Amino acid sequence: MKKIWTLPAVTLLAAGALTACGTDTAQEPEAAPTPIEVTYNHYVAIGDSYAALGSRDAATSGPETCLRSADNYPALIGQHERVEVTDDLSCSGAVTDDVVAPSGEGENMIAPQVDALSPETDLVTVSIGGNDINFPVFAQCFQDAILSGEQSDCSDEYDNAELLAGVDEKLANVYSTITERAPSAYVYVTGYLPLLSAEGECTDAAFVSEADRAWAVDLTNQLNEHIAQVAGEHGLAFVMPENAEDHTVCAAPEERWTDLTGIDTDGYPMHPTPLGQEAMADAVMEKL
Repeated sequence: MKKIWTLPAVTLLAAGALTACGTDTAQEPEAAPTPIEVTYNHYVAIGDSYAALGSRDAATSGPETCLRSADNYPALIGQHERVEVTDDLSCSGAVTDDVVAPSGEGENMIAPQVDALSPETDLVTVSIGGNDINFPVFAQCFQDAILSGEQSDCSDEYDNAELLAGVDEKLANVYSTITERAPSAYVYVTGYLPLLSAEGECTDAAFVSEADRAWAVDLTNQLNEHIAQVAGEHGLAFVMPENAEDHTVCAAPEERWTDLTGIDTDGYPMHPTPLGQEAMADAVMEKL
């Protein structure tokens, strides 16, 4: 990852002073230099629905099979005063293969997301990997529990090691392709905001069993650990808003960064809420 430049820090002279003409004179400390502000001429957002979906009331764009909200975190970053041009390629349902290879067929074929990258690209965000571990499948398990009115029983159906098998290689291929296509870009890899908290009451997720809550938290944490590790191996920064575990569906609606139904938050089911998209945008923009 291209490192952010600042001027070198000024070393202050120790107290006690230089001697000139036999008289002790104190050296005035030099003023600290002002950090150089970077302007990003071409920002490309790569990813899946965790990057693509904001509020349900927001306008959407993109191909018919790629729902993309006008207030997702790439759009919010694109509004930053030092970001000039934004290309949001995030796509609902995208997997790692869709980043580096075409998806769909015929008129519905979508070009690889990395095709938007070039040597002139200087800022990239990446949110990918969740669909590669079958996130939609266990999200559907929770939704089935909502409809049935009975507590979920999802964790017994899946083995985390099997779900995560091979994800490192897939992520590595994505990250290496990005750095090859945009060698001078600042690249920030965003993690997955948790849907549930393992401890405490969770009234709006009463249909999720205690065992499933613990399992969902553990799987999300493991996925984020894999993403952070592989990103680090490629010199890329991992970004996650602080205290995300306090902003799940178990929190009050006005504090949720994710939601299971989206009814009280204007979000999409099993995805970040509009507040969650703002939190992720803020976490990335702090790096800028």
